[in-house]
Order: sequence, then C-alpha cells, then structure tokens
Amino acid sequence: MPDISTPHISKDWREDFIIAMRTQDASGEQIGDALATVDAHCAESGESAEEAFGDPTTYATTLVPEPAAGSGFGASFLVGVLMGLLGLLIVPRAVDDWVTRTPFTVTIGDVVALAVVLGLTSVVMALPRRVLPWLAKVKYSVAGLLGVALMAVLVLAMLFLTDVVAEFSWLVALVIGVGLLVASVTSTWRDLSTPDPVADPRSTEAPPRRTQWLAALTFPILTVLILGIDALFRLAS
Repeated sequence: MPDISTPHISKDWREDFIIAMRTQDASGEQIGDALATVDAHCAESGESAEEAFGDPTTYATTLVPEPAAGSGFGASFLVGVLMGLLGLLIVPRAVDDWVTRTPFTVTIGDVVALAVVLGLTSVVMALPRRVLPWLAKVKYSVAGLLGVALMAVLVLAMLFLTDVVAEFSWLVALVIGVGLLVASVTSTWRDLSTPDPVADPRSTEAPPRRTQWLAALTFPILTVLILGIDALFRLAS
C-alpha cells in the first residue's frame, strides 16, 4: 500500500496527527487507516479535520489511549542515540590519548555533562507523549536555540570543571567507546530496519522499501569523520 493521500485534510493537521500517533507507537497501517477515515468524513461532510475531530494530538490519544504493550520505539531509539553520543565523545579522546601515550581522564565536567544528558533523556523517556510532540512541533529557531544552549552548557562544563575524578588506560576507554557505538547501532537498527510507512488501506499496491541503515550508523560514521579530521590535522602540524 503506498503512502496515503489525504486531499481533504490540511497539511498541519495531518502532520501533527501522525506525530502524535507515532509517539504512541501506532503502526503505519493504523495511522493510514485513521487518516483514511478522517479524509473520507471530511470529503462527505465538507468539514475540516479540525472542525470534525478537534485537536489532532487529543484525537490521536482517543484512538491509542495507551502505547502498545511491548512496544519500545521511544525508549529503544533514545537509548541508542544516547549510547551513540557517548561513544562519539569517548572514542576520539581515547585515540588521542593512545597517540600521546597518556591515560584517559574523567573530569567533573564530564560527569556533569553526562548527568545533564541522562537527565534530559530520562525526561523524554518518562513523558514521551508530551515531550516528543512538543519537540516535533516547535519552531526550528526555538529548537536551534535550545540545541545551542545545551551544547554551550556541556562544553563550558567540560572546559572549566577540569578536576580529575578518575583515570584509566586509553585501551579500556577505547573498548568502552567502540562497544557503545556497536550497541547504538543494534538498538536503533531494531526499530529502523523495518519500514513502517503510513499506508493507504484503500490501495492494494505494495509500499516502497526504504533503507534505514544510514540513520542507524550515524554515530559510527561521525566518529570516523572526526578521527579522520584529527589525523589530517596531525599530519599537517
């Protein structure tokens, strides 16, 4: 079944509805069936989706009162992203320590940065049905400012809170970092490897196959790029 066409539903209402359904772990087939029902009603009645069904997020909640049992897209994906981010931060530092023959150090700034990231991740995982729709609908400028503010806090913490709380071999750090990157791919691939497009129940055509491997490999790819750039700077110096 191809991606569903809904000419009688406004783009904004449709997008907000899909986001709300996705954050409740509804499948593409469920979302497509619901959109087809809404579109058919709007076509027959002449009403807009907003007039007939109200706020899209609220309406989605009535269709999926509770997330599907055993479903873990939000948790699995976010944990994968967190592990990938930590691996991205650890591996280049471990390689740098290997080159300079120095031990891998953990500072107070590192601990503070980790606590901030873990805290934000915990909030998103605890309240996905509130946080994720808000994040998806927020203006790009606001999202950008929030991202810059978060990065500024993390960078400042790591730059100025430099008291060492622990140090160990660069090899141990490298093994941990690579392990986190591998785990991030495994965790995100579990959700991304199976395409789940919003399908049209009114058609019998097969949905197109979509490749998701690139998203799962984002952090390993970024890590390799950082290592490559670092190597080039070392060769140039």
